[in-house]
Amino acid sequence: MKERKCVVVDAYSTGRYLPEEFKRYGIGTVHVMSAAQIPPIFQAHFNADLYDELIRPGERMGYDDLVEYHLQALQGREFEFVLAGCESGVELADSLSERLGLPSNGTALSAARRDKARLSCALTYAGVRSIRQVVSDNAVEIASWRREAKFDDIVIKPLNSTGTEDVFFCSTDSDIQRALSAIVGKTNRVGALNRFALGQQKINGQQYTVNAVSIHGDAFVTEAWTYDTVPIEGASSVCSLERLLDGNEPIVQELSDYLERALQALQILEGPAHAEIIVDHRGPVLVDFGARLQGTMSAKARTMALGHNHITLTAWRYADPEGFGEYMRMRGPYKRNAHALCVSLISDRGGVVAGYPGLQAIRKLPSFADAIAFVPIGEELVPTIDLASTPGIVYLVNSDMNQLNDDYHKLREMRMDQVFELVARDSQ
Repeated sequence: MKERKCVVVDAYSTGRYLPEEFKRYGIGTVHVMSAAQIPPIFQAHFNADLYDELIRPGERMGYDDLVEYHLQALQGREFEFVLAGCESGVELADSLSERLGLPSNGTALSAARRDKARLSCALTYAGVRSIRQVVSDNAVEIASWRREAKFDDIVIKPLNSTGTEDVFFCSTDSDIQRALSAIVGKTNRVGALNRFALGQQKINGQQYTVNAVSIHGDAFVTEAWTYDTVPIEGASSVCSLERLLDGNEPIVQELSDYLERALQALQILEGPAHAEIIVDHRGPVLVDFGARLQGTMSAKARTMALGHNHITLTAWRYADPEGFGEYMRMRGPYKRNAHALCVSLISDRGGVVAGYPGLQAIRKLPSFADAIAFVPIGEELVPTIDLASTPGIVYLVNSDMNQLNDDYHKLREMRMDQVFELVARDSQ
């Protein structure tokens, strides 16, 4: 029997689970790195033993040389597909899949799938609603743009970061200056230098997260969640709660129709996509996007609620495209098997984690499904200002909405020093 092989570029974040999923189909995985070093935020979770081979480029390699280096390393072997494991691998996966003649989103709009400003331009060009914006490294220029546009509030963020890193809501010139000082010149979590900042109109409405998997240009929405935030002093806002919607709800159809148009505008023909969409009085508009799996998610809890998850459906799409396409075209909108909440813990205190005394009580909640991304023992818990500083995430799943809500309120009543045992750094 012919050996089946694939390539995953930067299999970090949620992408680290792909090799085991592909193994279920008898497919081995070669891991390709877009940079010589794994970004620090992902190093602790990377397991080299999951891969048949690791291909690491040299230091300070230009992008064209990087592509040629990996093409040379992959030469002479047959691969079924190439895909990105996380945000930093999107452009290289596009280049390699296109050059190897494999299923690909191509490189024509590759930069627009990572750069938030170019993304908005691509949507506008295709006649899809986008957010008004300005790109600059100058606070005075952005402040002048805000006044001319007559916006009370704007959002300032990096062009290509992830995980809500350095997102600021600004209503004054001093707010804008503070945001630019924090962003410009900083190397962000995915290893890119922020040369500019992006200023955008602040859209006021309900936010949603929506995942999809595409095959040959047909996009299938796999799940949609409401996305609620709370204001935090010293930050813009942080996610507090996501609630799973049923696929037959009218808002899901509205979100799906908009996302399909956005995917067409970005020429996403193959593979996973993760979108954050706000719906206001004018309808949906895309506020963030990734041509990859959703990061920081529980596959277990989502399978309990949906019968599938973004990882398993992505693996199915690539390992058995004919079977996946036939199933997805016949099934119609996805079905929610149980109600589900994704609860982001929020901390107003800091300290070194010495244990999890409250985790046993959390696990005893009737709706408890999974707990992920808890700050590891021995590492520092800090006050929450973004996704990366969230101390942990708890999933609750239950067919009984009353029980689910009751468990949610019990969870929220717990203080972080009840969930975590915290000690001062100098007391260790």
